[in-house]
Amino acid sequence: MDWAAPDVSTPVGPPPAPVGSVAPARQTDGAAMRRLGPSTAFDILDGAFTILRRAPGTILGLTAIFVVPSQLLAAYMIRNGNAASIFDIIESGDTSLLANEQSSSGGDTLLALLATLPPSLALVFVAGGLTKLVSAWQVGHDATIGELLGGMRRLAWPLVASLLLVKAAELVGFMFCVLPALAVMAWFLVTAPAIAAEGLGPVEGMRRSARLASRRFWPVLGIGVLSAIVTLFVGFAIELVPQLLLWITGADTFGWVVAGLAGAITAVLTTPVVAGTAVLTYLDLRVRTEGLDLELDAINAFPNSA
Repeated sequence: MDWAAPDVSTPVGPPPAPVGSVAPARQTDGAAMRRLGPSTAFDILDGAFTILRRAPGTILGLTAIFVVPSQLLAAYMIRNGNAASIFDIIESGDTSLLANEQSSSGGDTLLALLATLPPSLALVFVAGGLTKLVSAWQVGHDATIGELLGGMRRLAWPLVASLLLVKAAELVGFMFCVLPALAVMAWFLVTAPAIAAEGLGPVEGMRRSARLASRRFWPVLGIGVLSAIVTLFVGFAIELVPQLLLWITGADTFGWVVAGLAGAITAVLTTPVVAGTAVLTYLDLRVRTEGLDLELDAINAFPNSA
């Protein structure tokens, strides 16, 4: 899938095109990318995998920088959430172990909610990095991990602030019902790409995302759910063996390390797909609601008049 984000942090080679523009398509590492245009949900999901195939080393390396610490921190935060194993209960015959775990379910739930913040923070940073990476591709430059990290420094505070605001809105939505929480997810699905691509602040990025998504609410919601389902099944398949070992043995001393590493491996593989889906959804919304593809065609056809 051939597309470009409307901002390039490290221009190399030909001068970058104006905001919202795209350079001629290239083919890198055998992964051809088609012209920017309206896409179906499956096109967007396939495009996310295409982005990963074009530069797996850079993307997976960038993802690991954010994902591995966040997954280990999340695992450490909930390390004592399920200390009793099935063998403990069977051997002792003491079913009060289950009751003790249920009595602390309230505190475990709050801790589990807090533990979702580090992986979510890693996700928005990876989305910002993918935006910068593909922007560099469009001007003939394969950005390194160091260049991407340097270009993302100014994005740090708006990405963090917007994530906290979105999580607060999702929490309020869950307090009423699941449907309001899903609506919040759809409205703010493309917040991180909008911030990275257009240099917006946290509130402006959320408003931009809501304006774009509200015009095609149900398709955006469907894309978000589809992406979550795919990553859920992939993550379940990868983590199945280590999680079964932890459940059977009840390894509560260093078990969180195993759980964190298993989660990190899974997240390194799935986070780029989720982030790429968000970025491609952002561009698809701009194509469908703002005629971005026609604007890019005009700029490419008449570069001197831009």
